[in-house]
Amino acid sequence: MSPPHSRDSLSAYLLEEILAGRIPSGAKLPPERSLAERFGVSRPIVREVLRSLAERGFVDILPSRGTYVREARSSDGARSLDTSYRRRNATIRELTEARLMLETYAARLAASNATDVEIAAMRRCLDDFERAGHVLEQARLDLAFHALVVRASHNTVIETMYASITSLTFELMLRSLSDRQVHQAGVPLHENVLQAIVDREPDRAAEAMQEHLEVARRLYGKDFEASVDQVAQRELQRMLGPSASLEGILEDVARRHAALVTAPGPAPGPAAP
Repeated sequence: MSPPHSRDSLSAYLLEEILAGRIPSGAKLPPERSLAERFGVSRPIVREVLRSLAERGFVDILPSRGTYVREARSSDGARSLDTSYRRRNATIRELTEARLMLETYAARLAASNATDVEIAAMRRCLDDFERAGHVLEQARLDLAFHALVVRASHNTVIETMYASITSLTFELMLRSLSDRQVHQAGVPLHENVLQAIVDREPDRAAEAMQEHLEVARRLYGKDFEASVDQVAQRELQRMLGPSASLEGILEDVARRHAALVTAPGPAPGPAAP
């Protein structure tokens, strides 16, 4: 390819190199001055191109260190979709229907594709869930278990789709785990899902996940048609008082959740309620 001589062509060139893997994840891009000299553009144009690539999630700009190609993550693009769901007041019914579509098939694939390391991570999540003493910590571990099942499907499209509903799913879990009837009906079914994956039985894994997710339809009552956000805020205020911030809780959960499912290992210690 001939050297580009405009902002758009430089951006297209760098993007093509990244997507094709010719500039691999973790690689450091040349300094602004070198790119400007090589492609015959000004440094402000190079800076603008790099900033645009960073905003789109292709590179990380580290002050005093340089610009590095970012590893692709399932959460890329998920935030904008999450915002869209919230602005349209996604209901618990809508979220449950989406989870049934994604997670039953993910469980089916996980029963065939899960590695021993992934299965061990699922087991640790459920064990830690049993020891967790607060609903917030239980919800975080519940979310991690479901995300690990999705990851074990080894389907990047399913994983990316699930990442876009992760925050809403955590909010839904606050509702489920705060309700004794729903808790007693739904939590034991985690073991059925995991055992089917361990036994490498795809149909059984899908059926177990479907049974688990259908608990909301059976037991939520009027909440089933309510906004996920509204129900979660209600439950959070019931637990922590009227000044409780759902946004702050979600930010902490997102950070800890990403650390756990990106590199499955011993689960991080309990979060403060």
